[in-house]
Amino acid sequence: MRRVLLDARSVHAVLLTCLAGCDGSHQTTLYPVAGTLTVSGQPAANAMVAFHPLDQAGSQTALPVASTGPDGTYRLMTYAAGDGAPAGEYAVTVVWPDDSQPWDECAEEVTHDRFKGRYADPARSPWRVTVGPGANEVPLRVASPADG
Repeated sequence: MRRVLLDARSVHAVLLTCLAGCDGSHQTTLYPVAGTLTVSGQPAANAMVAFHPLDQAGSQTALPVASTGPDGTYRLMTYAAGDGAPAGEYAVTVVWPDDSQPWDECAEEVTHDRFKGRYADPARSPWRVTVGPGANEVPLRVASPADG
């Protein structure tokens, strides 16, 4: 079985840096990106979604990210909550932590992705999307957690 290793503190640090560390003076035009993550037709709450630019390899651009709400919906943020993502091609990754399993907050790694890492690697993710001008709706569907 493949293990997915996530450092929960790093994920939170990235989100907080994006929220608090950017002064809004970025030069890139952003477009709203929203969607719903469903698994077996049901909303998937508390999953982490990231859009990895495919056309800017090696650049230092910010990574558009989101966390799904109780209804499975998400709105991407690059610099501030809900601001969207730059236009371009992306690979989408999703990690859905299994909150029913106990884990130590002080531990360095969280190893319980319900998808078992299937959607955690941008190179292997089945989702490729294009963000363009205007509102972008990007639904993410998984047939069942066992598909992960």
